[in-house]
This record gives sequence, structure tokens and C-alpha cells, in this order.
Amino acid sequence: MKNTLAAFAAALFALAPVACNKSPEGGPSPGTKDSFSMTGPSSTVGTTIKQGNKETVTITLNRGSDFKKSVKLEAKAPDKIKATLDKTTVGKDEDKDVKLTIDVDKDAALGKHTITVTGTPESGTATKVDVEVTVSKP
Repeated sequence: MKNTLAAFAAALFALAPVACNKSPEGGPSPGTKDSFSMTGPSSTVGTTIKQGNKETVTITLNRGSDFKKSVKLEAKAPDKIKATLDKTTVGKDEDKDVKLTIDVDKDAALGKHTITVTGTPESGTATKVDVEVTVSKP
């Protein structure tokens, strides 16, 4: 019985999804097909960037099958870190992936920082996803 329970627990763990950084749902009807969410790099892995360097990560807009609205995007970063999106609006028929370039100043504070990307639809509730960045020495 002990071996059966251990095998069952191991099987469940193997089927568990890999940690992903997904926002709550936004849009006209969160929790339905007329909503959207955003995903970014896994918060358990994060992104490490050396002072004076930059990295690009992907933010993905996940649309429910009935969500047909444009979404405006905005990124906010802490002091000495610049966050630039390759587009500030994702149209209803555009690609779901957006590139976020993170540029760290040479004198940015070392340690963990959070960049927040907010998605605001034409109507309905906005949502946001946090991108964790660790600034390290060059």
C-alpha cells in the first residue's frame, strides 16, 4: 500500500504544470470566454540581468475564444531600470506575443526588482502580470 501511494504521489507531481507567471483574468467578463490574461517569464525562475546590460522577455496575451477587443499595454519599472514594450496596443487580430526589453543602468541597485505590465481592454477590467528581475554585478 505504501508503494502504491508513493507511486500515485509521484505520478501526480509529474503531471503538475510547470510554474508559470499568469495574471488574473481581465476583460468584460472575467472567468468566461470573453476575458483575457497575460503570462510572463516564470516568477520562480525570473530573469537575471547584469548592471549595464539588457534582456528581452516575452509577454503573451491569452484570449478567451469570445474576447475580440484591443488591449493597451503599459510597463512600469523601478528606478534605474527601463522597461520598453515593442508595442503598446495589441489589436484584436494581432499576434499574442509582445517583447519586453529590460535595460538595467550601470548603477542600478543590486537584488530583486519587479516590473509590472498592465493590460487594459477597450472595455472591462484591466489585469497585470509581474516580471521579476534580479540585478547582479557585471
